[in-house]
Amino acid sequence: MSLIDLDDDQRWVPTHVNVTVLRARGLRTKGKHGSRYLYTIIQVGKEKYTTGLVEKAEVPEWNEECCFELLPGILEDGGRSAYPPGSGDLILTVMHRVLIGLDVFLGQTIIPLDKIFQDGMCPRDEWFKLNSKAGRKEKERGQLQVTVQFTRNNMTASMFDLTMKDKPLVHYFKKCFL
Repeated sequence: MSLIDLDDDQRWVPTHVNVTVLRARGLRTKGKHGSRYLYTIIQVGKEKYTTGLVEKAEVPEWNEECCFELLPGILEDGGRSAYPPGSGDLILTVMHRVLIGLDVFLGQTIIPLDKIFQDGMCPRDEWFKLNSKAGRKEKERGQLQVTVQFTRNNMTASMFDLTMKDKPLVHYFKKCFL
């Protein structure tokens, strides 16, 4: 029985997606003498995260993680229809940093998060093929290794230790921060 088939009150519904960009391979060479200054833009909906810059690496490794809050119901079967197109997609774009002018597009992959969640295989650690920009001739652009993991964030606990309720807060802050 999958997580999606459970009754509504028993079903586990994630609120966030954690994305880890591990490494890339087979990227197109750009820049003078084939030099590489690479980074990845990670995007879910309107939120973006940019990895650090990896310099002069044949096989760039980032090992960077970021977390995005998911729109309510976006992972449900048919839930994407309630939101603008692309709201439930994880978009990963690999770029080459240049010193003068615009950075150069190397490749992109678009991963529908609802399909990954409904497959029930998390954390999902695999290589994704990088594609050309939409409308452009498809070229070999390499691959990006990514881990996708869904989490549920229940922020119900107070930041104060409830066992300290009979003690003054001044004592609490001295104990914790001094």
